[in-house]
Amino acid sequence: MQKQTQPAEPVRKANGSIWDNRFFLGIVSVLAAVLVWMVVSTFLDPQGSFVIKDVSVNYGYQSTIYTSKGLDIVDQQAVDNVQVQADGNGTLIGKLSSSDIMVYPVYNGVQGAGKTTLRLEARITNTDYTNVGIKLTVLSPQTVDVVFDTVGEKTLPVTTDTSGITIADGFTLNRITTTPNEVTLTGPTSELDKISEVVAPVSHEGSLSDSVSATASLELRDENGDIVTPEYTTLDSNTADINLTVYQVRELPLSIVFINAPSGFDTSYLKYSLSIPTLNVAGPAKTVGALTELSVAAFDLGREFAFDRDYQKNIELPAGVVSLDGVSAVTIRFDTTDMTSRTFTVTNIRTVNVPSTIDLEVLTAQIHQVTAPRARWKNFRQTAFWPRWTARIWRYPLASKPWRPAFRCHRPATFLQSATIRCSARQAHNNRASISRGSGLSDARQPKENISP
Repeated sequence: MQKQTQPAEPVRKANGSIWDNRFFLGIVSVLAAVLVWMVVSTFLDPQGSFVIKDVSVNYGYQSTIYTSKGLDIVDQQAVDNVQVQADGNGTLIGKLSSSDIMVYPVYNGVQGAGKTTLRLEARITNTDYTNVGIKLTVLSPQTVDVVFDTVGEKTLPVTTDTSGITIADGFTLNRITTTPNEVTLTGPTSELDKISEVVAPVSHEGSLSDSVSATASLELRDENGDIVTPEYTTLDSNTADINLTVYQVRELPLSIVFINAPSGFDTSYLKYSLSIPTLNVAGPAKTVGALTELSVAAFDLGREFAFDRDYQKNIELPAGVVSLDGVSAVTIRFDTTDMTSRTFTVTNIRTVNVPSTIDLEVLTAQIHQVTAPRARWKNFRQTAFWPRWTARIWRYPLASKPWRPAFRCHRPATFLQSATIRCSARQAHNNRASISRGSGLSDARQPKENISP
């Protein structure tokens, strides 16, 4: 039998080529494919698509379409994640960002008030990418809901609701101030028509005996006082600062102060009545608590008193105190049943206490009208005296001028009506001087000392 022989193995080269390496050939093939794609996409077929995300909706674009119809947007979707696809030159669209694109609703279909679903469209706002053939398509969302209505304004005063406030006994809520004192509402006229008042409800724990401040949220109410909660109406202020002024209340008697009564005249002889003997007032507790009575404007006996007439006098209230009775004046009526009036002609007019440097000449010859209680005329002396004189140097010469005399009352219930005496004063011994009444005298009818005739 013949012996079978094995085929000889091929002889391997000692140094093989890199192109014989399959792994290397694979890498080269991928790189070549990418290079070919880049060349083709750039020079032969540059068109492509790119999606831009997080684009916001601009509701103000082309707003004249609905404002020209008297409408305005009262509610809109807050959309800021719109996705837009850009088709065009791959090199250019790859550089686009959300700031280069504006998405807006198309308002051409808006006809009137109400809720409307509008289609979204997009446009390029960056001028570097305009007129280069880029097409934009809104992918998601493609529509938005917008509510239109006729929008107006309404300004209403702010009123307060103090039903939640309790005032302590002996006190009253005198004044309420609000800041702001009015607010402006903006919204659909259909909602504004339902709102009649703006109310600031105020509450406080315990009874108030002093002024307080608080901040209250404003409420919108209809004509029936029910709370209204509009969907689209807004206020220029949603809160108000409230100041509550609380005063103490007291009933105080009224009193009269008589002035210009002759020296020694006893005003207790005068009998009178007031139309309002007491007055209810309110004011700060520190002020009102210290009062014992209220004064009526001073009554001038010398100038005002007459028989058979009434007198209206204002009530003088201290600062910060107000009348709760709505009264600011009182009527005074004198009881003259025990009084009579007689007319005297006073001719005995003398001057006393005149400095030696003054020559004083009385020009008035007589004065009239003395009023006194009945049966008080006996021994009444018709004499008038001048008050104390003092002399001072002045830059101008003396001249004739009127003076008011002081009258001696021998009976305490006798007084003389207002009178004027004219006199002429000139310098004596070539001295330039003028005269004035003594500093201790508040009125010529009230001399500091009685002088016997």
